[in-house]
Amino acid sequence: MIKPLLLFSLLFLVPILIIPVSSEAKDITGAGKYYVDQQNGNDNQPGTSVKRAWRTLDKVNSQVFKPGDRVFFKRGSKWQGQLVPKGSGTAENPIIFSAYGRGALPVIAAEGKFTDAVLIKNISHVTIQFFDISNFDPAVKEQKTGPTGVRILSENIGTISNIRISDLYVHDINGDNKKGSKEGHGIFWDCQGPKPSNIENLLIENCKLERVDRNGIRGNGTFGFRNNWFPNKNLVIRGCIIQDIGGDGIVVKAFDGSLVEHNKLFYIRTRAKDNAVGIWPHSSDNTTIQFNEVAYTQNDDHSNDGQSFDIDGNCNHTIIQNNYSHDNEGGFMLVISDAINAKSMMTKNSIIRNNLSINDGNNRKRLFNFALATDSTRISDNVFYNNSKDSVKIELVDVEYGGPKNVVFERNIIQYINASFGVFSKTDKQYSKLSWKENSFEDNILGEDKLLNVIRGKVSIKDKDSKKYPWSLLKALKLNK
Repeated sequence: MIKPLLLFSLLFLVPILIIPVSSEAKDITGAGKYYVDQQNGNDNQPGTSVKRAWRTLDKVNSQVFKPGDRVFFKRGSKWQGQLVPKGSGTAENPIIFSAYGRGALPVIAAEGKFTDAVLIKNISHVTIQFFDISNFDPAVKEQKTGPTGVRILSENIGTISNIRISDLYVHDINGDNKKGSKEGHGIFWDCQGPKPSNIENLLIENCKLERVDRNGIRGNGTFGFRNNWFPNKNLVIRGCIIQDIGGDGIVVKAFDGSLVEHNKLFYIRTRAKDNAVGIWPHSSDNTTIQFNEVAYTQNDDHSNDGQSFDIDGNCNHTIIQNNYSHDNEGGFMLVISDAINAKSMMTKNSIIRNNLSINDGNNRKRLFNFALATDSTRISDNVFYNNSKDSVKIELVDVEYGGPKNVVFERNIIQYINASFGVFSKTDKQYSKLSWKENSFEDNILGEDKLLNVIRGKVSIKDKDSKKYPWSLLKALKLNK
């Protein structure tokens, strides 16, 4: 048997969004280069060369930078405090905060003395890259202030735009693991009023986040209610490694137009006791989640979540495709609405396709969960495979009463072998919400007779368009016997 980790080999990339954020500034008249050296710098110097560098974050925070300015922090240096950049760049000439020299990334450690280690507030066309950022208070078990590594804040201003967060190591943030105002975050976007305010063109890429309580990457939803709809626009989260997170991994919140791709999330929901999932949107439209690997999301307390993915309340047009999901204790997928009213629409128009799921749901003992009323969910061309050697029965589709409508499963392969069993054990009324077309149920599947409109039969991989799949060696699973 070929190990599942070998199966995830990317074959192609589907460009969905293009965000016009430049990583390098062009030289323009008046643009400056500034250097910060915690050991050898001096704030009385002009900061314009390595030998005449500034020393402190206070000095940097007191400056209002101009388009094209670049501020370099010396590698191997450490600052206890908070970075709060001032001044906006332009689309052609962003302001860049970065590193210089050799050695370890420059460290910004808030140490619980500030809510945010880095605060990007009401400025546009700014890049933050190549920093080590933490916010750990050793004096307390959990900070009750909502501690954050990097916060992007649009407050009572309208729109800020073109923020790039790149190549950061964000770690050790001991916030509260309960949902609410006290929970901590690694990277967090935040929009506050009273004037409707939002963020356009936010790019988070190539960052590593670990040991964060409660959330890895997420934002708030102040203007994500349908009766006060002023969403953020154009989010890209790509190439990040997120691991050992107390609660949620990536939450797309209050965005219209998001792309979450090529991220690796391991060991999510490691300490939270309330609901948490690997990757999910909420109060968001036009979200695409693709080419991610999500594994080992925890659910050792039989709570509702712990899945790799969730399409949550108040969402429209979500696509979850070409992902590799394995060993997530709570299952593969949750589809749910919030209370449906003027603030929150029914979750609808969801597409779940071309994903590979291996050994998901073994602790919670379910693969899919449909909760509350949702509309139009299409699940197609996925492979759901379980080869557990421990005796386990997985409810394949858990449907709550009053739940979904227009759910279609088509051309999926569902195979359970060894000591694992996939089961359909709910009622005929629950399963009447589902439609089945050309799916392949193989080996240890129980209860198919409960399903309506099932078209039985095997679906050979060679009969499929194999170019759809983002993994190789699929034939090694021997699904097409």
